[in-house]
Amino acid sequence: MLEVNILGCGSSLGVPVIGCSCLVCKSDSPYNKRLRSSIIISQNETRVLVDFGFNIKEQLINSGIYHLDAAILTHEHADHLSGIDELRVFFYIHGKPLNVFILESIAPLIFERYKYLFDSGLLKMNIVNEFQEIKVNNTVFQLFPQIHGAIKSLGIRIEEFVYSCDVSSISVESEKYLYNTKVWIVDCVDYKSTIKHAGLERVFEWVKKYVPEKVYLTNMSHNIDYHEIITKMPPHIAPLYDGFKIKL
Repeated sequence: MLEVNILGCGSSLGVPVIGCSCLVCKSDSPYNKRLRSSIIISQNETRVLVDFGFNIKEQLINSGIYHLDAAILTHEHADHLSGIDELRVFFYIHGKPLNVFILESIAPLIFERYKYLFDSGLLKMNIVNEFQEIKVNNTVFQLFPQIHGAIKSLGIRIEEFVYSCDVSSISVESEKYLYNTKVWIVDCVDYKSTIKHAGLERVFEWVKKYVPEKVYLTNMSHNIDYHEIITKMPPHIAPLYDGFKIKL
């Protein structure tokens, strides 16, 4: 069985936003409290972390995650990367470096910035290409590139599950990974798309084209009220909230 644990489904500023007094940021609803986007993918005894931003220590502790087999970085932006130092604890837990999979185009940048983690053996960098299939124990992850404004991010497919955080458009070469899916978690930063991110109107277009069975919205900014947007959704589309678990 495949299980996906939503550690966070918020955009780069998180929700609430510092200094903001909008209704969502002031909301008492736990569904409107969003840490930065990150997930744990589990299959049998294998656990893989996808992205590790500003909140990752809090997220792992809150979710009771004390074992990881690997981590995947989708792209180099700080809200997905800046908690990498927290991952060194798994060296002390497991007695060996944690494998971190990083796209070859950004690997030199990441290595130079966090050289002390890799040179010391606390983490092990595994350089991957855009369409690489990686195997962690017996779980197979198919990577594919997504357009995220001026850069690329990695989409991830495991069996009939797809994760597409931080994506503004899909290249023709990557489209084949979006068909025939049971669950698709996809970027939805706002009701309208931006240069870097999909918005709700683009998500609707993609759902019509790729026809996934179930779609969950992630990377949501404080412009999205969980209780409002859920009333605008057809039954097969829903916003996520931190702590939600998906089982396939």
